[in-house]
Parts: sequence; C-alpha cells; structure tokens
Amino acid sequence: MSQEYKFSIREVSEICNIPSKTLRYYDEIELVVPEYRDEVSRYRYYSKNQLITLCIIRKLRTMDFGLKEIQSIITGNKADNLEKNIEIKLTELLDEINCLQRKYAATNSFLQRLKTGVDLLNIKDNIAIEDITIEEIPEANLVYTRRTMTNYSNIEVSVHRWVEIIDMCEKLNVKNKGTIIVTYYCNPLEQFLYTDTDIEFGITVESVSEDDCFRPFGNFAAATAIHIGNYADIIHTHIRLVQWINQNQYKIIGPVSEEFIISPLDINNIEEHVTKIIIPIEKKKQK
Repeated sequence: MSQEYKFSIREVSEICNIPSKTLRYYDEIELVVPEYRDEVSRYRYYSKNQLITLCIIRKLRTMDFGLKEIQSIITGNKADNLEKNIEIKLTELLDEINCLQRKYAATNSFLQRLKTGVDLLNIKDNIAIEDITIEEIPEANLVYTRRTMTNYSNIEVSVHRWVEIIDMCEKLNVKNKGTIIVTYYCNPLEQFLYTDTDIEFGITVESVSEDDCFRPFGNFAAATAIHIGNYADIIHTHIRLVQWINQNQYKIIGPVSEEFIISPLDINNIEEHVTKIIIPIEKKKQK
C-alpha cells in the first residue's frame, strides 16, 4: 500500500473524530481491523476505504445502532439492507420516544401534585373547619379497578391495590398522571366499620379507550376537605366534613372519594401526607 494512503491510528482518530481507544476496541472485536501492518515497526495502518467505513460506523452509532447490528450492515454492504435496518431502527426510536413522553408526563404530573401538597403543608396551621369548600370537580379520565374488600376498615393504605392500578397503566401503555383516587361505594363513613366494602381504585390518565377499565371521574359539585398527616386519622376529617354538609343542609348525591395529593407511596413521612376528601353534593337552588 502506498504511504500516501496509509493512515495511523492517530491520523484516523483526528480525521474521523473517533477516540483512539474506540478504534482499538473496533480492532479487538474485528469490526474494523487495520488493513496494513508495517513489518519492521509492527505499527498498523488503515486504508482510505476503511476511513469511509469508520465514518459510516460513526453515523450509525449516532442513530443508536449496536455494534452487532453495524457489523451486519457493513458486512452486507447493500443499500436495500441498510434501508430495512433504518426502518427497523426508526420504529425502535419511536417506541423509545413514546416511552420517554410517558415518563415525562408522569414525572411532570408528580411534580405538580407535590407543588400543590407542599403549598398546603405550608399553610396547614390554617386548615380548619372553615376551610371546607364547595367546588366543581373537573372531569378526569381514570383507569380503575372495582371490587369488594372483605371486612374492610379504612385505617391504612391498601398497598397491593395501589401497585395493581399502577401496573395496569403500564400494561395498557397509557400516560398516567399519577393521582390516585379511591372511591367508596357505600354510605358515608361505612368504610371505617369493618364491613365488606365495594371500593374502586383509580389513577388519572391522559387518554382513554373502549376498554372497561376506563371511566370518567368528576364533572360534579362537591364538598371537599383536606386531611394532612397520618392517614390512620383521616376518619376525623371525614366525620367533620359529613357534619358540615348536614349542618349546611346539603344533600349527598354520590359516593365519597379520596384524592391522594401527597400519598404514602410518594414519601414515607406520615406527617406530610396530604389527602383530599371529595363528597358529591346537590347544589342548593337559587332563590
């Protein structure tokens, strides 16, 4: 080979912008083995054609091809084969993008919940009976499970039901917003009485389908109260809210729900758990 067309590893590294360490590794795995060896110095040199191959490899690496995939592509050295591999890679990249978008949406929703919860924690000394409010609960989409739990008492979180609903979102490949809403299909306060209780666990999501495990939630007026601290003590906030509804002559028209703003599955500090109790009510008619 003419000296003019022989390139040392240092020259190849500079021309192709590939670290010398990487070039040595490519040599080791026989992806690109220097074509010429000087019999005296034992130095290895690359051909000009190998420089082109290394530039192709560098481009394929930026597209996230693995070294085994690249080996197959450059060995085949056919345009139609390259086309098929690029199409496959684009599909893989699109799947990764969708996965990252779901992760971003879930992480961003988690952050917004934390911001809401932290704001409430910062004013917790002012949260008292006068902070019970009547509000319009906006409509949201839920992935949910609903079934009867035997001898149930709402004094602690049913972790297995939480994990189940989170896993459902992953299997359904939907973007979840991370807000858990638990709904009790019983009379108010019965969920604390060690009775068989029909309970729904739902998690808010961005999209729905025709599947039976999706449903809308919200789009009604409700009396709400915030419970801060140990979830085992939430019965007192429930009682206070039900008493307030009765005293103010509102009519309960739907099942009681709990929205976990900062939940036991978010932070393992019971003093900073924040739960919103939601009781649908009939609006008073304007006189």
